[in-house]
Amino acid sequence: MTAVTAPEARSTFASFRLLPRNPWHWILFVLVAFVVVTPVIFLILGSFSTAKLPTEFDITKMGLENYRAVWGDPATYKVFSNTFVYVAGATALGISIAALLAWLAERTSISGKVIIYAGVPLTLAMPGMLQAMAYVLLLSPRIGFLNKAIEPLGLGPINIYTLGGMIFIEGLRLVPTAFLMLVPLLRSMDPMLEEAAAMSGASPSSTLRKVTFHLMLPGLLAVVIYQAMTALEVFEVPGILGLPGNIYVFSTKIYSILHSVSVIPSYGQANSLAMVYLVLAIVTTWLYARVISHSERYSIITGKGYRPRMLELGAVQRVAAWALISAFLLFSVILPFLVLLFVSFLPFLQAPSAAAFQSMSFEHYLDLFDEPSIARVVRNTIYMVVITSTLTVLASLAISLVVVRSKFWGRRILDQMAFIPHAIPGIVMGLAFLWLFLQGGKIGLDIHGGILAISLAFTAGFVAYGTRAMNAAILQVHKDLEEAAYVSGAPKWRTVWRIFYPLMMPTFAGVWIWSMLHAVRQAGMPLILYEGEEHEVLAVLIWNMWDEGKVEQVGAVGTLLILVLLLITVMIRLVGFGRSAHIQNAKSK
Repeated sequence: MTAVTAPEARSTFASFRLLPRNPWHWILFVLVAFVVVTPVIFLILGSFSTAKLPTEFDITKMGLENYRAVWGDPATYKVFSNTFVYVAGATALGISIAALLAWLAERTSISGKVIIYAGVPLTLAMPGMLQAMAYVLLLSPRIGFLNKAIEPLGLGPINIYTLGGMIFIEGLRLVPTAFLMLVPLLRSMDPMLEEAAAMSGASPSSTLRKVTFHLMLPGLLAVVIYQAMTALEVFEVPGILGLPGNIYVFSTKIYSILHSVSVIPSYGQANSLAMVYLVLAIVTTWLYARVISHSERYSIITGKGYRPRMLELGAVQRVAAWALISAFLLFSVILPFLVLLFVSFLPFLQAPSAAAFQSMSFEHYLDLFDEPSIARVVRNTIYMVVITSTLTVLASLAISLVVVRSKFWGRRILDQMAFIPHAIPGIVMGLAFLWLFLQGGKIGLDIHGGILAISLAFTAGFVAYGTRAMNAAILQVHKDLEEAAYVSGAPKWRTVWRIFYPLMMPTFAGVWIWSMLHAVRQAGMPLILYEGEEHEVLAVLIWNMWDEGKVEQVGAVGTLLILVLLLITVMIRLVGFGRSAHIQNAKSK
């Protein structure tokens, strides 16, 4: 039997010690667990509650009545089918387009790549809700401008209120995020393996299929899982296009239960229907973790000799490539923006014609500036955006530093907890936080219905993306820099400020922009959490105006919103990446 020395015993004991040397790790772990787990616990308890309202929640009044009502309804299984087709179709379409665009930008010699790099991410400035509304104006069977144009030709009408229409719009919406995730995968690929395949006589298509695709497989699977969860949780596109045609997916079915005009909303039934998302969240989070945990098997970046291999495109291929790029930009942002711009100048909704153009005016824009409620809504939205984006960056950085740089025993659990909210639809997460905030009001922590409540709920959902971006960025910062700061006597906060902050500025800017754009774009969670007109934000205002038939006012608000989002996105990206380039130039000198 081998004797254990005192140092070895101390080392063994320390390895099993739960309390870390840094208590902030535990504080962060408990805080994330509270923000993520507590709402989910109330969501589960609410599904068994027989109380009609969350404020009447009583642990002694529990039962299975909600589950019997929801899962005994045959319509629930039709919702299952619709949701599966919608998610699978939108994910396949979005990732296919994003993969082609990323491949053209990173692996070919096509000219004008700046249009791809700049144009594709900037489509994030087009909110999915406004995009869907614009296509209703184009392809509604009754009032669609395009349907009216093709009617004399004996064509159409094209009905956008279908599963196919929902898949098309959501697929376009998924492209920019998938593109941003796929570009680094293609950029970091060593060309030696592809060159070896070419020297062996493999054709470009065979090399792409047998070498490039297999090397990208772990990262590609991670992107597919992430985007599928994004399509699963979205509410705006199915809400605009599916509800008028009685085509329900899970998020819109929950919304319809909570906003029924004929009966009292059944919060318990909404919770019981949302339980399927918890199962999916656990399964997909575990699957995502499994995929990325084996990514090191495919690490192929070599070092100083690395350079990407560019494929020369023929004339026909270049035309096809630019046709794809142009079509994506046209259908995703240019055409919807022009439609909203057009209706914003009309006194009433009408198809494009000479008479329509003659009747245009700035009346709706002037009305916006004269309407006092608009100033309140804009102010609320700015507060929400600043709080949400800043908290997301700070929380993501703190979590990623523990996950990537520490030896804290719960770092993997922490990483998975941060990712779970992404798998839960915004409207379901809003329902979970609704229960939590209402219970908090009973003990004096009453933030329900306010901007802070919406911001905290958004932050919990956005940290999933933020930690993915921060994890990758921190891994690129060598530990030698931190050790040098430590040896020089710099405290932890100064190391973060002087080393991580300047080197990770592009990542900070990217996460802040992403959070800003998504906070403004999403209406599902604010529709559940806001209370009273004094707490309205832009997404809620646009949804309510559309629901009331104020199409021209929606066009004016939407046009201004898109222009502001584009301007802010460009400015912040220039500041963030300009600072990074300045730092890199200084280092090279």
